[in-house]
Amino acid sequence: MQPKGVKRFDRLVLALVLCTAQPIMAQDQPAIEAAKKKSVQIEQEKQDDVAIKQKAEEMVVTATKSEENILEIPTKIEVIDSHDIEMTAATMITEQLKKSSSVSVIEYPGALAGIGIRGFRPEFSGITKHSLILLDGRPIGATNLATVLTDNVERIEVLKGPASSLYGAEAMGGVVNVITKKNTKGIAGEVEAGFGSFDTNFEKLNTGGAIIADKLDFNVAAGRYEQADNLKTGDNGDERASTAYSTRNGSVRIGGNFADDWRADFSANMYQGRDIETPGDVAYGDVRSGSKDIDNNGVDLRVGGGLGANNEVGATVYHTEEEAENYSNYSGSKTVPTYRSYDSDTTWDGWQLQDTYTWGDHKFIAGFDYQYIEKLSRSYTTSGSRKAPSSPDEGRTNLAGYLESVWKFNDKRLTLTGGGRYDTFEVETLSTPYMSGFDPTTEDFSTFSPRVGANYLFDSGIRLHSTIGQAFVPPSAFELAGYSETMVGGVTMITQGNSGLDPETSTTWDAGVGYELPAWGVALDVTYFDTTVDDRITTTQSGNVKTYINALGADIQGLESTLSFDLGVPLHWNRSLKFYVNNTTIFSAEEEVTAGTNRDIYNVADYTYNYGVEYDDGTIDSRLHFRTVGPMRDTDWVTAGYPEIEYPSFTVIDFVVGYNFLEHHRVALTIDNLFDEDYYEKKGYPKPGQSFFLSYSYKF
Repeated sequence: MQPKGVKRFDRLVLALVLCTAQPIMAQDQPAIEAAKKKSVQIEQEKQDDVAIKQKAEEMVVTATKSEENILEIPTKIEVIDSHDIEMTAATMITEQLKKSSSVSVIEYPGALAGIGIRGFRPEFSGITKHSLILLDGRPIGATNLATVLTDNVERIEVLKGPASSLYGAEAMGGVVNVITKKNTKGIAGEVEAGFGSFDTNFEKLNTGGAIIADKLDFNVAAGRYEQADNLKTGDNGDERASTAYSTRNGSVRIGGNFADDWRADFSANMYQGRDIETPGDVAYGDVRSGSKDIDNNGVDLRVGGGLGANNEVGATVYHTEEEAENYSNYSGSKTVPTYRSYDSDTTWDGWQLQDTYTWGDHKFIAGFDYQYIEKLSRSYTTSGSRKAPSSPDEGRTNLAGYLESVWKFNDKRLTLTGGGRYDTFEVETLSTPYMSGFDPTTEDFSTFSPRVGANYLFDSGIRLHSTIGQAFVPPSAFELAGYSETMVGGVTMITQGNSGLDPETSTTWDAGVGYELPAWGVALDVTYFDTTVDDRITTTQSGNVKTYINALGADIQGLESTLSFDLGVPLHWNRSLKFYVNNTTIFSAEEEVTAGTNRDIYNVADYTYNYGVEYDDGTIDSRLHFRTVGPMRDTDWVTAGYPEIEYPSFTVIDFVVGYNFLEHHRVALTIDNLFDEDYYEKKGYPKPGQSFFLSYSYKF
């Protein structure tokens, strides 16, 4: 495809030729010019029609575990596509999500991050959370989302609301499905290199395509990112000590078609974080810093194909492992040198089977999932010798079956969905080196999670949608069967599990109205949601013994809205000028801390707005992005008595501009925190100030 600048040059040459032609041609010039303008207008309208059709046929897979038109499903889904990823100042998935989908995040310097959706507190560690992260539809196998980068990501689907009816544990606030690039056509790719503030430099490679047409194809991606200097905070430019780090990542996929419409794909991915410096709270200066090394590696094999004209089956087998080694450094201490303090190894092994049967416009999706998670940990003394970790090693086995139905009526204007999933769990504490005083124990439980929804799409473009569903989060192995002892003031304090615990459960309903008018470049949606959480797990203490009980609840209500308007579409420009807004407003998010006593859910902002303007003419593309985050509550862990505090609101502005030239080349400037805002999302851990990054890329 020619650059638009070349097309304009062709039209200029044509005009000059016409102007110097024979006199009889000059006599017909008005008619020629009118015909030329009409031809250009027709060509632009054809391009607009293609864009409109593509928008109307945008497909997503996360809502039902099968490909569906985003306008025809009841579930609230937001899509972050490859263009959004390129035009967002971000390297990690959490940064993309907070700037494009208004989810709650928690990010620490030193590669530690997590998210929360629809009013649930963001979580950054452990195998039991309230939001589920997937990689191409299977569990991503990462407790720390800072290890999930965007280098090989095609798009991100964000399902907001309960999804345990399809995905089981942890899908209470929502599901994020990270979908990687899969090129099965001609070989293409991109190389990129750049540098910027804080002595940063990075390189990326991404390529893929068909080796043998319709038989064998591949994708390969690799990247390296180094921030060799410390961050500087906003406004005053103070240096934040112990914040340098480097990462490496890569992925490979090879697949092909066989036996008519059957296909197999093998994929592998890796992340390595090396010498990641971890500063403590600014209240302690640099005397509680440290460092860590992180590895995350995963493989999966997918096989799928048709069994008859209307039946499609698929199977996935996967293994993922996350390892972390942590070192503590109490600077200035003569008695506590740098030492290896804590290690952890977490593995995920599982398989997924699914059968999708199509009957006319209707679908029935049935499947079975199996997963085993094992978490091992090791602790060390300041002298380097092993000691007992704070909690025993644990394992969790999950076996589940689900059924989802998608019914479409009235020429697909009305869509009804309904389904449920039955999960069984076996949770165990494992024999743990250096830990004595407890016997490994196994507990089991089961739960059922239903969900139904309805969507109606009017010819005018108005869409009404609503869902109601239940979700759950299982108790951890330690809450069910753990045991630990600590000495406090000469008294042995005991914490032990409760084998009678039930899972935390929630019921959520939402209702929304959307409006899609692609011919005018307009898209909007407003959705209200209401969540009630029951059987929240808390602690109770009698004497020197503390245990866990199901005793508390929580209530969350809020509003989500999205709006975009591309002025270039109704004006039939050969360029885009788009305005956009994405918002989550929390009306109420309260949890019980004791019977009859409530408090706001911590680290959840009252409101989050992402908004801005984007320009693209094929040669120059740019985005000016604003992110406004309202007040939120938290615990002040550095003040005596640990009081509740309220964070101030803030607005951060990013700017990205790219110049595309000679068809394959691009240079881009990214300015993160354009006006050097001094802000934080976690007290004691200020975010970076104004930073500049320049990159060059070549596409082939």
